[in-house]
Amino acid sequence: MTLLPTPTWDTFLRTVSTRTNGTWLFRGQAAKKWPLSPSAGRDKCVGSAGYRRADEYNLLKDFIREAKRYVESGFSELEWLALAQHHGLPTRLLDWSTNPLVAAWFACEKEEDTDDGLVHMINVPSLDRRDDVLPFDPRLSDVALVQVPPRVGRITAQQGLFSLHPDPTAKWTPGRALRYHTLEIPGAEKPFFRQALDAFGVNRGRLMVDLDGLCATLSWKYRTRL
Repeated sequence: MTLLPTPTWDTFLRTVSTRTNGTWLFRGQAAKKWPLSPSAGRDKCVGSAGYRRADEYNLLKDFIREAKRYVESGFSELEWLALAQHHGLPTRLLDWSTNPLVAAWFACEKEEDTDDGLVHMINVPSLDRRDDVLPFDPRLSDVALVQVPPRVGRITAQQGLFSLHPDPTAKWTPGRALRYHTLEIPGAEKPFFRQALDAFGVNRGRLMVDLDGLCATLSWKYRTRL
């Protein structure tokens, strides 16, 4: 299947090409209606018991205890939280990337998803990105932009940073201190985005850096071949 370039793809490239000075972060979401709120506070993740901070902290502690069987120890609490986030555990983090193509892929990755997607863009100079945050510090009252050492493969591959949300149940709108823009990706244009992003080397195999990601990418190419 060959698809023609879409108007939104052209707009996307023009938009992100003016944000290449390293101060911009990008996040892709499959549905534009989704708020900027982390998984630890979402209704579908917290279940009928509702959100409780102590339960969220115990969840991380349980992860750290069990994960030491599979990965090296010696991580900081923030690194453990980032690792848990990238393997699907509900956390108070949201993923961002310095690479707009990565964000676009996350907005379009699922073939069965036909909702209009959204790419969020915020301007965060390097000096405003923190690496010394204690993620459950009660003194932390505002959303912080954090980065972790490049010791986790998926974070490195996705050129990732995170927003850390002291209240995971709150919907975040970046404030005046951050320049904030969005770009909508119509659901009908997502197939072309996937095709174009793969041509640029942005696919599940490259971003997830494991055999599951590799096989998912090869299966997609087999399924959509001419």
